[in-house]
Amino acid sequence: MVLRRIKVARWRANKHLQRQQSQWQPHKMRLFKRCQTIWFNLGSAQKLYLLAIVCLVVLQSGWLATVITIIALVVEFWPKFNQLWHSLAGKALILVFYATIANFVLASASGIVNEVTGVSASHFNYTHNFATLLYLPPWALGITLCTLLLLQLFLPFYIVALLLIKPFGSQRIKFISQSYSPLMTALVRFFLASVVIVNIISFVDDKPAEAVLDDITASFSEGKALVDDSPARQEQAVQQLSEKIQQDLPTQHSGAKQPGNSAEVQVEGDTEAAKNIQQFLHTKGYFERSKRLIAMFAYSYEADSFSRCEKANSVKAVELNDYEIVEIAPDDSMPYGYRFRVRACQSPGISPP
Repeated sequence: MVLRRIKVARWRANKHLQRQQSQWQPHKMRLFKRCQTIWFNLGSAQKLYLLAIVCLVVLQSGWLATVITIIALVVEFWPKFNQLWHSLAGKALILVFYATIANFVLASASGIVNEVTGVSASHFNYTHNFATLLYLPPWALGITLCTLLLLQLFLPFYIVALLLIKPFGSQRIKFISQSYSPLMTALVRFFLASVVIVNIISFVDDKPAEAVLDDITASFSEGKALVDDSPARQEQAVQQLSEKIQQDLPTQHSGAKQPGNSAEVQVEGDTEAAKNIQQFLHTKGYFERSKRLIAMFAYSYEADSFSRCEKANSVKAVELNDYEIVEIAPDDSMPYGYRFRVRACQSPGISPP
C-alpha cells in the first residue's frame, strides 16, 4: 500500500514537472530567439566587448579581457582613424597629437639619461635615441588609451545631443556608427578601457592589479583632501603624502643588489653578459629595466674603449669637452649596474692641476 502511494506521488510529480516544462518551453524559445537576434545585430567590436566581459566575469582573467578589448578597440576605431586621415583637418589633428607625444617622449628620455649617467643627455646622443625608442611605445599607447577613455566620458552626452536635434531634421554625419544600443556600448567600452589601463599599469610597474587600484584610490583620496577647504585637512594630507614619498624612496632602485636576493648568487665562471641578464631579470618594472638597459647601452655602444685621456683598461670613457670625461665601469653595487664618474682629462696635451 505504501509503495503504491509512493508510485502515485511520483507519477503526479512527473506530470506536474512536464506541465511546468511545457509552459516554460515557449518562454525559453522566445528568450533564445531574442538573444539570437541581439547577437546577430551586434557588430564585430560589440561581440568582442561582450566576450571580454564574459572573460572578466566568468573566467576572472583580466589579461585575456585586456587583449580582447584592445583588439575590439582597434577593430572599431581603425576605420574611423582612416576616415579622419583622409581629410586635411584630420591629418593635421593626428600629426599634432603624435608630435605632442613625441615631444614629451624626447623630454622624458633626456631626463632619464641624465638620471642614469649623471650628465646632460646631449653628451650621449645615441643613448638618448635608444631611450626614446624604449619610452615611445608606453607613452604612445598610454596617451592613446587615455584619450579613448576620455572620449567615452563625452560620448553619451554626444549621443543625447544627437537625439535632441534629430526631431529638427539634422542630417549631419555622425562620429559614431549606427550600431545596436550605442549608449550601452559606450558605457561597456568605458568600463573595459579602464580595465585595460589598470592592467597595463600593472604590467609596467610589475605589481598586481589590486595594488594598482588601491594606489589610484589612495591618490584620489589624497587629491580630494588637498583641495579641501579646511587648512587642517590640507596640512594633514601634505604630511601623509610626504611620509609616503619618504617610504618609497629606498625602494626606487629595486634593481640594486639587496641582502638575501637570489641575484647575489655568484656562479664561478659566469660571463659579464650572463650577470647582466641575471640582474636585468631581477629588476622589477618596465621603467626600471629600461634604465638598466640604457646604462648597458651607454657602456657597450656609446663609450669608447680607447681615449686620448688617461684611464684604466677596465673602464670606458665619453669625452664631455677638452678637459673632462665620464668614466663608465661595471659596478654591481650601483642602482643600474654601472658606475658613471666625471673626472678631469689627463692627456699629453693637458697637464694635470
